[in-house]
Amino acid sequence: MGSFRLAVCAGLLLGAVAAAESGAQGFPARQVRYLMPLPAGSETDLFARVLAKQLSDGWGQQVVVENRPGGGTTIATEIAAKAPPDGHSFLHAISSFGINATLYSRLPYDTLKDFSCITQIGNLYGALLAHTSFPVKNLAELIRLAKSRPGEIAYATGGSGTSNHIAVEALRAVAGINIVHVPYKGTSLAMLDVLPGRVPLLGTVLVEAMPYIQSGKLKVIATTSPKRAPSLPNVPTIRETIPAYQAGTGFWALVTRAGAPAASLNKLNADIVKSLQAPDVKARLAAADIEIVGSRPEQCDAFLRDQVGVWGAIVKASSARVD
Repeated sequence: MGSFRLAVCAGLLLGAVAAAESGAQGFPARQVRYLMPLPAGSETDLFARVLAKQLSDGWGQQVVVENRPGGGTTIATEIAAKAPPDGHSFLHAISSFGINATLYSRLPYDTLKDFSCITQIGNLYGALLAHTSFPVKNLAELIRLAKSRPGEIAYATGGSGTSNHIAVEALRAVAGINIVHVPYKGTSLAMLDVLPGRVPLLGTVLVEAMPYIQSGKLKVIATTSPKRAPSLPNVPTIRETIPAYQAGTGFWALVTRAGAPAASLNKLNADIVKSLQAPDVKARLAAADIEIVGSRPEQCDAFLRDQVGVWGAIVKASSARVD
């Protein structure tokens, strides 16, 4: 009888393993939605399309990048939270994903309960930039000018609740200056007013700003990240000028609705992490100063939980609120 029970248990275990492997091999079974919370044409969007092609070629299934900008990225995030829990829809989560949990008093989803993380793509660097005609060269000069002209200087970002918005609000609070936030539905739309000089300042991540820095259309006042950006080694961070400034890490991650089968989640992770090492994908990340991470799902889940706490403290210190 003991041998029979052992044989039955072994058979069940082998069956479960076979079913899991079969599920992984059969995924994806149809077209995949890659939800992008930013407008088409942004550098983040262009990266997503390169990655989507890599995945499409490997899977033999079309991966469609679907742009749903607005709401400080909450519009796309809500769609992802309500998608079927089968892994066939995933969201390109940027730093706002971790910020919005405390920035908004109410959200139509639960940041930590409604999602499973596929992988953290990488870490990003943020920066505060200015139009070339703006009469400051560094952060100290900006603070002096802002104090002499309270409420007169505006800064643009790609939306309320983005890491760039919170980073500049944290600067505003710790430096005691009054500069005005002008949010847009993505950095590419903010550029339409920043490049002609209608709005003098811009808070964004380097991946979105690098083409304009390299062409000389924008100048960098300071970086908002905890450490200097590799591509801008001579540009100080805000913290170097103001030690009390709290800085968070910008990030890209891919998340899907919680409840996706483990086999599908693991296949998504393995194939996406592999794709991050493809020459064209890797080159685009390197050019944008993005440090590739490529973590496991459980590592990424832990990272996102940590980011909700880190950015929550910065939101509280900056007194920023979106309701």
